[in-house]
Amino acid sequence: MILLAIPWMIILIVSIGPPIKKNLMDSEQPRRILVDTDVDTDDVFALFYLLKQNKSEFDLQAITINANGWSDGGHAINHIYDILFMMDKDHIPVGVGGEGGILPNGTILPNVGGFLPIIDQGMSTAGGCRYRQAIWVGPNGRQDINSNFGLRKAFLPQGGRKYTPLEQPTAQQVMINAISGGPTTVFLIGSHTNFAIFLMSNPHLKKNVEHIYVMGGAIRSYCSNGTNSTRSESEQCSSIGNLYPKESNPYAEYNIFLDPFAAYTVLHSGIPVTLIPLDATNTIPVSKDFFIELEKRQNTYEAQYCYQSLKIIRDNWQTDRFHEDYDMWDYFMVGTALSIMRNSQSYNGENEFSEMEYMNITLVTSNGPYGISDGSNPLIDGLAVPKFNIQKNGVHAGHVQMGMRDPFCSRVGKGKCQDGYMKEVAGPEAVRVLVATKAKPSHDSGSLLEKEFYESFLDVLSSPKADWEV
Repeated sequence: MILLAIPWMIILIVSIGPPIKKNLMDSEQPRRILVDTDVDTDDVFALFYLLKQNKSEFDLQAITINANGWSDGGHAINHIYDILFMMDKDHIPVGVGGEGGILPNGTILPNVGGFLPIIDQGMSTAGGCRYRQAIWVGPNGRQDINSNFGLRKAFLPQGGRKYTPLEQPTAQQVMINAISGGPTTVFLIGSHTNFAIFLMSNPHLKKNVEHIYVMGGAIRSYCSNGTNSTRSESEQCSSIGNLYPKESNPYAEYNIFLDPFAAYTVLHSGIPVTLIPLDATNTIPVSKDFFIELEKRQNTYEAQYCYQSLKIIRDNWQTDRFHEDYDMWDYFMVGTALSIMRNSQSYNGENEFSEMEYMNITLVTSNGPYGISDGSNPLIDGLAVPKFNIQKNGVHAGHVQMGMRDPFCSRVGKGKCQDGYMKEVAGPEAVRVLVATKAKPSHDSGSLLEKEFYESFLDVLSSPKADWEV
């Protein structure tokens, strides 16, 4: 009996062995990621956090730059090239711009540059700045972001890659190449122009986009309580967005406001979306204790660049509330996204850093009454057939905000325009989205670092180059 049992056991082990091994191998495949960014300071920190992860777990395939936000295309791409060179990641493709246009009938030509919001894009890369007026040009605006307050060239080494007009890989080329390569997760940490154009132009590749993570929007944001580094949860802000000045639109957040129609296109694409809005990022400012700890952990170039950047911003902050008002926006989004991806078996977005909740939302792209042409909306004005086949009396066919001081939007007490508002709704316009609502506290109740992500960011940023990177 013993001799007969031994062969039977061997056969059983061999028969169940290979499937188990195959499943383990499948689970060990790195997650492919594409990042679309406007290269603001917090975007740089987000890239640091992502690029210092184990490549066998998270593999950044490409970076594309949306050039209608906080930085201009040439400056932004040189900043990214210098960062990648410093981190020995010079192989990662980077795309920006393009000379393509959109015909009056809505036909999208190849390589639309994304220099303008989709509704204003014609056959030229030059045009007005309807939404971009929200970003000032001078100090603390694009002028300083382009050079990272003068720190970029003073600190970062320059490699062989640099911005070359007309020879630069375009954003659309880089997106197509990356997403054609296999299942890809997309991180959007700026306006959505590039990615919306990609979805509209390449419907056959939508199947390769596994998930979209967005830092943007404001749904139920809360005001600061003015007493410490945490945010009040007892009083909701009358102005939930972060645009300035707020007289015309108190609802929108910058990343979404810079191209609401694009953000609507992404949200309603049918691809799963996880949103990290101001609701969550307002609960994780760059606290004084975090800043002090960052100053102590200066053993990597990434940590040094992060600290020196934050110090310049703090020293030039217009009020004494930097540690209450300057939040971790894009890098908190990337941290939350990676943690969710590590726990991908969870359908509720379980992660280390943020509380999550499913919400039914849509995105406002124009203001009622709908179907009345008043010269503000290029999708319907003077057209027998509305552009992109939108409905003549639908949600895209109202007044579109013309700028930060649009008379239509202004009223005493509170502006009435809602362009870019991530709004909770019911009915056919609603999209079920996983939303971050609040940063989780530290597991260590005695720590001065009150949020769990504070410690993670410091650990990752100050970690030396690992064996797998050499």
